[in-house]
Amino acid sequence: MRAGFFIDRPVFSTVISVLIVLVGLIGLISLPIEQYPQITPPVVKVSASYPGANALTVSQAVATPIEQELNGTPGMIYMQSNCSNSGNLTITVTFDVSSDPDLAAVEIQNRVKLAESRLPAEVIQNGISIEKQSPSQLMTLTLMSDDPKFDEIYLSNFATINVLDVIRRIPGVGRVSNVGSRYYGMQIWVYPDRLATMGLTVKDLQDALKDQNRESAAGEFGKQPILNVDVTLPVTASGRLSTVEEFENIVIRANSDGSIVRMRDVARVSLEASSYNTESGINGKNAAILAIYMLPGANALEVAENVRNVMEEVSKNFPEGLEYNFPFDMTEYISQSVHEVYKTLFEALFLVILVVFLSLQNWRAALIPTIAVPISLIGTFGFMLIMGFSLNTLTLLGLVLAIGIVVDDAIVVVENVERIINEENVSPREATHRAMKELTGALIATSMVLAAVFVPVSFLSGITGQLYRQFSITIAVSVILSTVVALTLSPALCAILLRPTHGEKNIVFRKINEWLEKGNHKYTGLLRKVIQQPRRILAGFGMAIVVIFVLNRILPTSFIPEEDQGFFTVELELPEGATLERTRTVTNRMIDFLKAQPAVAYVQNVTGSSSRLGTTQNRSTLTVILKPWEERKGGDMGVADVMEAVRKELYYYPEAKGYVNRPPVIPGLGESGGLEMQLEARGEATWDDLVQATDTFLYYAKQAPELQNISSALQAEIPQIYFDVDRDRAKFLGIPVADIFSTMKAYLGSVYVNDFNMFNRIYRVYIQAEAPYRANKESLGLFFVRAKNGSMVPLTALGTTKYTTGPGTIKRFNMFSTAPINAVAASGYSTGDAMAAMERIVQQHLPENIALEWSGLSYQEKQAGGQTGMILALVFLFVFLFLAAQYESWIVPIAVLLSLPIAALGAYLGIWVTGLENDVYFQIGLVTLIGLAAKNAILIVEFAKVQVDKGIDAIQAAVHAAQMRFRPILMTSLAFILGMLPMVLASGPGSASRHSIGTGIFFGMLVATSIGIVMVPFFFVLIYKIKKGIRMDKVSRYRPNMDKLKNIRPKKYLPFILIMAFVFAFSSCKLGKEYARPDLNLPETIDGVTTDTASVSTIPWQSLYQDTVLQHLIEQALENNKDMKIAAAKIKEMMAAKRINFSRLFPSLGATLHGDTEVTNYGGSDNRSADPEFGAKLNLRWELDLWGNIRWANEADIAAYMQSIEAQRALKLTIIAGVAAGYYELCALDEELSIVRQTLDARREGVRLAKLRYEGGLTSETAYNQALVELARTETLIPDLERQIQIKESDLSLLLGDYSHPIRRGRILSEQHLPDALPAGLPSSLVERRPDIRQAEMALKEANAQVGVAYTDLFPKISLTGIFGLESNELGNFLKSPYWNPIADLTQPLFAMGRNKARLKVARAQYEQAVYGYEKTVIEAFKEVNDAIVSVRKAKEVRQSQAKLEVAARKYLELAQLQYINGVTNYMDVLDAQREFLSAQIGLNSAVCNELLSIVYLYRALGGGY
Repeated sequence: MRAGFFIDRPVFSTVISVLIVLVGLIGLISLPIEQYPQITPPVVKVSASYPGANALTVSQAVATPIEQELNGTPGMIYMQSNCSNSGNLTITVTFDVSSDPDLAAVEIQNRVKLAESRLPAEVIQNGISIEKQSPSQLMTLTLMSDDPKFDEIYLSNFATINVLDVIRRIPGVGRVSNVGSRYYGMQIWVYPDRLATMGLTVKDLQDALKDQNRESAAGEFGKQPILNVDVTLPVTASGRLSTVEEFENIVIRANSDGSIVRMRDVARVSLEASSYNTESGINGKNAAILAIYMLPGANALEVAENVRNVMEEVSKNFPEGLEYNFPFDMTEYISQSVHEVYKTLFEALFLVILVVFLSLQNWRAALIPTIAVPISLIGTFGFMLIMGFSLNTLTLLGLVLAIGIVVDDAIVVVENVERIINEENVSPREATHRAMKELTGALIATSMVLAAVFVPVSFLSGITGQLYRQFSITIAVSVILSTVVALTLSPALCAILLRPTHGEKNIVFRKINEWLEKGNHKYTGLLRKVIQQPRRILAGFGMAIVVIFVLNRILPTSFIPEEDQGFFTVELELPEGATLERTRTVTNRMIDFLKAQPAVAYVQNVTGSSSRLGTTQNRSTLTVILKPWEERKGGDMGVADVMEAVRKELYYYPEAKGYVNRPPVIPGLGESGGLEMQLEARGEATWDDLVQATDTFLYYAKQAPELQNISSALQAEIPQIYFDVDRDRAKFLGIPVADIFSTMKAYLGSVYVNDFNMFNRIYRVYIQAEAPYRANKESLGLFFVRAKNGSMVPLTALGTTKYTTGPGTIKRFNMFSTAPINAVAASGYSTGDAMAAMERIVQQHLPENIALEWSGLSYQEKQAGGQTGMILALVFLFVFLFLAAQYESWIVPIAVLLSLPIAALGAYLGIWVTGLENDVYFQIGLVTLIGLAAKNAILIVEFAKVQVDKGIDAIQAAVHAAQMRFRPILMTSLAFILGMLPMVLASGPGSASRHSIGTGIFFGMLVATSIGIVMVPFFFVLIYKIKKGIRMDKVSRYRPNMDKLKNIRPKKYLPFILIMAFVFAFSSCKLGKEYARPDLNLPETIDGVTTDTASVSTIPWQSLYQDTVLQHLIEQALENNKDMKIAAAKIKEMMAAKRINFSRLFPSLGATLHGDTEVTNYGGSDNRSADPEFGAKLNLRWELDLWGNIRWANEADIAAYMQSIEAQRALKLTIIAGVAAGYYELCALDEELSIVRQTLDARREGVRLAKLRYEGGLTSETAYNQALVELARTETLIPDLERQIQIKESDLSLLLGDYSHPIRRGRILSEQHLPDALPAGLPSSLVERRPDIRQAEMALKEANAQVGVAYTDLFPKISLTGIFGLESNELGNFLKSPYWNPIADLTQPLFAMGRNKARLKVARAQYEQAVYGYEKTVIEAFKEVNDAIVSVRKAKEVRQSQAKLEVAARKYLELAQLQYINGVTNYMDVLDAQREFLSAQIGLNSAVCNELLSIVYLYRALGGGY
């Protein structure tokens, strides 16, 4: 394409820009909006409960087995657990940010399953929940009422029944939690004294509840086989109880005198809250609080709007006096912070356009950048959508930074075209042609340099890498689009819009030009002075480098600046053992104080709970929600001001400790803002050692000036009562120790017995002693257990009590007992300073067996620490390589690189003066700054080098270049500096982030523009002087054997560098045909039935197969089946295999240490010669994937890996169907055996009657012998059926991955029920759902990729090899003997007797086979579905016919027996009727089984079951 193509075709150029804008607008509309991208590490939470157990028991019996299985889960960063005295266990497993949360949850679930066999039965009964933690809370919904009849219990349950489920169904909602919930429960408040008086124990109450409160089937009247009954009537009976009266009437014991002891005689029954451990409220009033969490990747604003709309609809059915509110809505902060960034974006855009207009001084010229910049920015939104980004603070800040960068290209084009028009007096079109010939290469080169700055840092790992990626990719895309616009639309507009300048300019422009002219003269004069004083300048430059290093060390560091998110939390801690009532009093006092603050809108409280400890009566957590930002613009209204007021108020709370915390900077990362540290007891350290170490740490931490608000979640010594059981006496009386503990647990704890139904929900039944009986330890004298002789023994006779102390909660971190420490950096100190202080205290004052680890945001900050140097080194390296390739020189780029630290110095000084911190945002700004400073330096160095190459002196060339480039550099730099000004002066939500990133760039560009443009020409001259002064004979003094090195010329390696740069930036070329699914011409319906979008994908196998025994068998098969284990191992193999070709995309690095001595003695003389050689070298090899050969191979490996996954899914589907079918067949055989045995009993009775009649002379001997024959024939059926049952059990055992063993049964065959039909779904959904079809498609993708591999094998392969190190024949000169050997290989197949083309033909033929195989698999799948649908339909008809036949055969048998007894027929007719009835029974049994099997096979055919 010729250079002027787009100039001559303006419509084509416009179309390109319009397409870019359209793609961008589509992206802008479709992009989700959120505060941060998905950078929060996935967290999986495991919850279990062991009612009545203390923290130590929970830790040993529950936490330890589960943690042992969870430890080492792939991708796990760390694991935390919390065991409480309430019997609750919570384990949170935090994974690496790159881990898939769904796979992580599945892996955790599988590992917990392995631990269940070692857990107490009560833990399994209560259930172990495993859930993914939603990263952040989106909204808080409250239900309130001033009507006293709507108490907290009513509100909580009303919210659960009528609101919670509705909100859960809203798309984008991940989890809805009822905070401080008080679900209904049937409370049995026992009177222990009455119970003992009647000779009853609490175990008798539990047995009575379990016996009389249960669901049971009562059968039906008229159930076959039966005669002369026209109606079938199911029998119903009272099952589960549901009302207080029914529970009160439960019979505990029926006495011999006819009296009855009922539940109401020994206990008070009431329907109330199942737990009173916590209380929730809003602004001091009772309220039901629902915390709404969002799914990752959902649009926060859209989800919040849907929630509001749903609540508006649901609230129409609220009772009068009940209202709802949203006190906390994170979308307000998100929308306002995004709005502020948008405002900053438009302010920056306006200032940039203003500078452009003042600089170009021509509205026509200024119009072109004004059009070009928005196109580049808008187009970026489309690529953000393609790359899976979202509209968040990071990407929008990246666009703000991009404004000052993308405007450069348009300015350069316009300025050059105008200069040629005015200087050469040519037409605008001709001037544009000439300008673009000069600029095209430079524009592409500068874009590559900027890409070299931004792209490498996006490959960093962890959260830091995710943050950098959002910025760098956004800026890089906008720069590339800017280059595209500058090469297409800008020249076309220049040719159309620009005109020669005539006449005098207005006074403003004249003054600007005068100032620029004066500035240029002064700049040139200063430049000449600077070049003449190299020593002073170098000394100053050295001092600047030292200052940078010093500032980098002394500047406070942090991860991300803390923002005013509009809320914070206050945690109140009362003395250990304080009751909920005491906690409530202090909480209400703090709520009253907070409500009086003018900045506070709502105060949400959860009394009896702590985010760090869970449920505990002496803690209370208050979430303080401030008013919107527009109402808090006055003084002392910020979140920091209110928090400080709360800290001062806490001085007046001597009865409590208070901790005031910001929310996490990144939602979901940690429990609160500030620092999170774990003190671990390692080695032989005991619990007491950990407690002592924690006290020591807190003592010294409170004296450290860097720390404040220090607290520990360690509950070391809370008041407890120790009951010492007299085991000897208990054994003597015949009282099991288990009865003693279970009685105490029932009375003093809260024992869950079973369930009851109400409001179409299931609630729990609890037993507990009435309040006065559990107030103090004297109540133990009223708790009785039954001795072996039936007498009632009080617990006080079986043990003694004493007061003691013990842990309230036991926390573990990575399986070590730990004391969590929370702290906040004091005013004037950064989080980095605070973390260093905490580490120093641990090292200096704690024993060696107490270790330190970080968690939450502190862990991420620690991981990101020290990356600034690596990032800058990486950026400098890539900039150097690209510039070396551009200038064909290894030395000239150094002039550009040496000027960059000046810009960095300005950035460091800027944040030092303004009191900001060295955080991730500042580092991102530093990277951007380097790219911009390098671009300005290139403008001077490039022009100067052209002059030097023409023979002009370096000094003259440098001064002339600086003079010529002064105006464009000033224009572009001023545009960028003013573009940063709104970020420096930002206010409102999210302003801290904008300050951090904008301040460094602003001051850095100021210094780079004022001082940097002086240093660039100076270093250019200096480098050329050094280059000119180098002589190879001087180098030879340091290495004797330099003959080879003398012949090395850096210029000869220019192609090597250019190739590497080209490949790195543009290695997206991939020859070959991309995969496209073949046209399958799918039928519109399946088997001619009406289909819709419903499918079996919404019916999990657990819902289809409701027999719990069958469910257990399927789970056992999926876990232990050997084919499943083989498939899982195959997945691991393919996962590792795909890594092999993927690794070929990257360079390989090796190291070689070499030493040898060759001794020669030619001719056998005594004159031996030794030739030693020593070497230490690094080998770097990289095969460039120019044509996509490696990527095709990688794609083939990925397809093979996906085949293994789909194969496992298909196997899972087959195993589920196989187990279900085998189980139903086994049930059918059991039923058939039962029928035959019943028939055998009838045959024996017939033989007995026949014998009596024969002996009485009523029948002949023939009839008697016929009865014996039928008896013998029936007896032969039983062994065969038993054989079939055992074989079927062996088949099922094999599927279960076990040796042959009896299989447990659940429901009988007649009680097994499956749906009459299953949704077939759309034909297209069948293709997507069946794993065997997907496996065949993956095989097709693999074959297509192999075609790509074979095709790209026809093209040349380029590999780069570099060997760098030291080599010498003398150890003394080893370190003075550098060695390097860069090699570039190009291999092109020329002649191989058509082997490569034959491979391509083979690959294409295999692809063709794979296409036919895929189509065959689809056709077979549809045939299987059609056959299954027909089978279901016909099996149903057969079952109905068999049922009719069975009824008729039964009546026929009854009539035959009646006629035989009356002497109407002979015994042969009775035998015939019996045979027909047996055949009909067996036929019906087989029909029922076949109908079940047809549903099973249809479910499998439709792709259900995985």
